[in-house]
Order: sequence, then structure tokens, then C-alpha cells
Amino acid sequence: MGKLELRHIEIAVQDRLLGKLDGVWELGDRDRVGIIGVNGAGKSTLLAVLAGRVEPDKGTVTRSGSVAELRQAAGYRGEAAADEQAEQRPSDVLSDEHELQEEAILRSRHSEGESASRWQALDAEEAEAFGSGGEKTRTAIAELFASGAEILFADEPTSHLDAAGIRQLEEAFAAYPGAVIFVSHDRELLDLVCTSIIELEDGKILIFKGNYSAYKREKEAMRAREAFEYEQYAKEKSRLLDSLAKVRQSAKSISHKPKRMSYKEANLGLEGMRSSQAKLNRTAEALESRLERLEVKQKPAELQMPLFDAQVHEPCRSKHVLRLERLEAGLSDDRWLFRELSVQMKPGMRVALVGGNGAGKTTLLRSIYEQAQGVVAAPSCRMGYFRQDLSLLDESKSVLHNVLASAVYPDAHVRTVLARTLFKGEDVFKQVALLSGGERVKAALAKLLLGQHNTLLLDEPSNYLDIYAREQLEETLRAYPGTIIFASHDRRLVSRAATHTLQLLGDGEWRFSENEAVDDGGAAADKSAAAGTGAAQASVEREELRLKLEREFAETLALLSLPQRSAEDKAALELKFSELVAQRRDLRL
Repeated sequence: MGKLELRHIEIAVQDRLLGKLDGVWELGDRDRVGIIGVNGAGKSTLLAVLAGRVEPDKGTVTRSGSVAELRQAAGYRGEAAADEQAEQRPSDVLSDEHELQEEAILRSRHSEGESASRWQALDAEEAEAFGSGGEKTRTAIAELFASGAEILFADEPTSHLDAAGIRQLEEAFAAYPGAVIFVSHDRELLDLVCTSIIELEDGKILIFKGNYSAYKREKEAMRAREAFEYEQYAKEKSRLLDSLAKVRQSAKSISHKPKRMSYKEANLGLEGMRSSQAKLNRTAEALESRLERLEVKQKPAELQMPLFDAQVHEPCRSKHVLRLERLEAGLSDDRWLFRELSVQMKPGMRVALVGGNGAGKTTLLRSIYEQAQGVVAAPSCRMGYFRQDLSLLDESKSVLHNVLASAVYPDAHVRTVLARTLFKGEDVFKQVALLSGGERVKAALAKLLLGQHNTLLLDEPSNYLDIYAREQLEETLRAYPGTIIFASHDRRLVSRAATHTLQLLGDGEWRFSENEAVDDGGAAADKSAAAGTGAAQASVEREELRLKLEREFAETLALLSLPQRSAEDKAALELKFSELVAQRRDLRL
């Protein structure tokens, strides 16, 4: 047995099933396991069960060796405050919500380990710039690694950490001599550290080998297979129902005398009619039996993104949306956040504002929005500002009222976009004051993205968003038809969404650069392929490859739907299927 063993566990809150594991799973000595799921899915509760603070409702959790746990930092308004409240059990959780926020760590009594030195304490000056949230988080993490426990548990350890702190955390996780299990929405951390991913989804505990990218590939293959199986199920069900309806109609017509036939003639053929009707009834019963035995397949959820109509958004028609001309801000006469900051931003740019905590990102965004001295905005520039305090929302009004108050889209489109961001049905009438942190962020972003703006200033828009919402945000920013300046510590969001980076280096220094490898969904590659004398040939080759992949994809799916002669055959097909999914994605089919 490994350091941790799970056997057929179930975790529930009252009558709601959070997660069920069918089977047995073991944690290895040096495993790095990331737990992911939407906000409110039960990640913190699952971590509490794994760490031994809470017993599972069914099954067993067996631990061998010492454990240490980092719980969500005090004052963090993420799942611990908003969503964990829904996850907690009223009687058997060992600490209430206040204790959950205030108690930073449960650690073992082991002596200090070698990896503690990899997590450095703050000096006084750093602590002042870093802020109380970051200081508390780093102190708690330092104590966690100093415990020397054989299994470390951490709930959102990147909370309040800047990019440098997160990189340091990665190094510490990688070097730690024991096993690590942590909850996180940081895709880069999950990619660089994890050997396995545990996903909580729709009441199931799903375990995937590999890092986050490997999980995404396997998940995409699963969805494609589910879609294929549902399509086959729907076709077969439709065929059986159609056949059954025809058989019943035929049986019904036999039971009635044809209009042109006399009763004497009908009586003479009665025996034959009864025999035919009996055969049809047996056929109908057989079809009904096949319908009953038909394995029901659920239609996979469609992962749609909010859409933006570029024609609805009035663009900024100037050469430059914003010009920063020798912009300055400091903490004192000799402590500068940025000096002589001169940058020109063109329409359509997506500029990531990066830097350590206390570097001045929020100050810069506020200066731009207030058009402080040194900020020149184009006459047609209409700015929308997403603040971390989410103050643009009227807490006394509903989500729908808040978004419609400034929307340039019709009501139906607004309802559709809100539904795609998980405000479905009556949820759009929720009062903002009753929303969780993640829901407030989504409502505020929807208000800005659908509003009368063509330039957005976003201060840490991924705060409180789960991993799937962050991916959705990434796609939404890339699709937005205007200009965006956003501050973020989410490295994956920066690398995938930003066209340029403005880095605040400290001591007044800064650097503005174009992102050379922005993932633009293949658009850059397509433009490059279309240029020059080889454009036609490149297009032909691409189409030939697409058709070949489509054929192989369909053939492999068909084979996967049939019973396999051996486990080796099935494993080989699964591997081929995953490779084909990855190739199709690379071609952006």
C-alpha cells in the first residue's frame, strides 16, 4: 500500500453527492497530485477527507506516515468563504467557517526538513510591499515545508502570491522528499508539478495520470467519445422507435376490416389475419425489449463560449487608443513604482500588466482610468474598469439588472451569455449581494464585456475563478473586439491571451514588449502559410491531412465502440484515439 489509499469512497453534504470513487487509488511516495473542479464542487471537502479531518460517508481512507496541511489563508474570499459554506456538513466538520479561514495550517511534529530552505521568509521591506495576505500565505507555506511530513496537503497555496512566489512554490513542491496533494486553479503550476490530476465533476471523483495538459488531452478524448456514443445511441433509439411505430400501425390496420371487403370475406381470412397480427405483436414486443435494454447515453454538455459581435461594439478609430507619456507614480520621494513610463497602445492590443505584489499594477490601471497627468486617451476611447473590489456592481440589484443597465446587446443575447457563464434560468435574478466571489466576478465581467466600452482595464480578473472559468476567461478575452489592459499573476492567462506585456520591475523601472508566441488559435500560422509562393501548396497539404485525420478519427471511434478481443487492443486504440484528438486540435478543425 502507498502513503495514502482510497477505497470506494463517497463524500456528500446532506443529500448532495460531492464525489464518488469507484475502485481503489493509491498515492505514491513522491506523487504530486492536483485537485481541480468548479467552485463549490467540493475540492476543499475532499482535501479534508484525504488529510483525515473529515471521514468519508462511505468507503475507507487509509494513511501511513505523518501529514501536514495548509488550509486556505485568512481573509481569502475564495471557496473557503463563499463556496465552502455550501460544502460543509452542519455537524461533523471539525471546524466552522471562521476557523477554516483563520487556521492557516495543521502540521505534524516532525523536525525541520531540508526543503524548508527552498521557501524563503520575507525580510521587512518585502513584507511591507507584499501585503498582509501574501505575508501570511508565505509564512504558512514555509511552516508547511518545515514540517517534514511524509504527505503535504495544501488548499489554494498560490492565494495572494505573485509570480515570483508561485515559481518558488513550484520549486519547493518539486524538491520535497514526500508526497504532495493540493487544490489549485493555477494551470501552469498543475502542468509543471503534477504527476496526477483528481477532478471532481458531477458527483464523480475522476483520476487522470500525468499533468494538467495530459488531463486536458484525455478529457477531450473522453468528450469526443461520449459525443460519438450519444450520437450512436440517439440514432439507434430513433430507428427502434420508428420501427415500433410502423409495426404497431400495421397491427392496428390488420384488426380492422378493409373498406372494400365484405364481412363474409373478412371472416374467411380471419385465421390468417390473427396469425399475421400475432407475428406483428411479437415483433413489437421484441422491439420494446430492445429499447428497454438499450444502454442510455447522456448528451454531453456543450462547452460554449460567450460571443461578441464586433459590429455592435463601436471601435476606437484613432491610431492609438491610449498614450502614456512619461507617466510616474511613487510611494515616497525616493521610492518609485514607475517613472518616465511612455507606451503607445493601438486598437486591438491585449496588454498584460505584470509585476510582483506591490509593484504598482493597480495604481497604473487607476491612473489610466482617471486619465492622470501623462495619460492621453483617444476621443473615441470608452474605458470600462474592473476593480478587485467589484464595486461596479449594484449589490441591491439582480445579476440581469446589473448587466442590462449598460449592455449594448438585446436582452435575449445577454440572457444567452449569462447562461453560458452559469447564470441559468432563475439564477439571473439572484441579488448580487447573495453571490459567491466567483459569481460576482463573472457578473462584473459580463457587465463590462457586453457594455458600451471598447477599452477594458481589468485588475486581476481571474481572482476567485475556478480552473474552467479561467479557461473561459482566456477565450473570452481573445475574442473581445476591443482593447484590453489586464493585471494578472495567472501565467497561463498572460501567455495565451496577451499580445503585449508591460512589466513593472521595481524601483521605477519598467519594460514593454510584444509577446512573440501568443497562442492565437492558429491564426498566425494560417496567415504565414497563406503568404508567399507556397500558399496554394500549403493549403492543399493541410486539407489532405485534415481529410486523412477525419477518416482515421471516424474509424478509430467505430472500433472503440465495439467489444475488444483483448486489453492490449483496447489500450492501443485508446492511445491512437488520444493522438488523433491532439492532431485535430493542432489543426484547429
